[in-house]
Amino acid sequence: MTRALLTRLLDVTPLPPADAGVAELLATFEVAIAERAAILSEISPPITLSEMDRPLLIELERRQALWQDALASALRRVGEQRMATTQLRAYAGAG
Repeated sequence: MTRALLTRLLDVTPLPPADAGVAELLATFEVAIAERAAILSEISPPITLSEMDRPLLIELERRQALWQDALASALRRVGEQRMATTQLRAYAGAG
């Protein structure tokens, strides 16, 4: 059960798309999260993890960390773009 569950979760958790724009990144993440939620809704605890399943869990955790990094980077990009827009508006109004 655990191996099948982890395999299914890995199947619907792709790596973040390289060089994707913010909208594409968010769209891909939203699909993955919805698919993962559907899988997780089917399980009933407790779940036991064997040593043979541990590499699958480690890979799932690695992908999750990559997603967190990609989303944090996207958030920074949006913040920088908003700051630049605010500065442009301020400069335009000053003239």
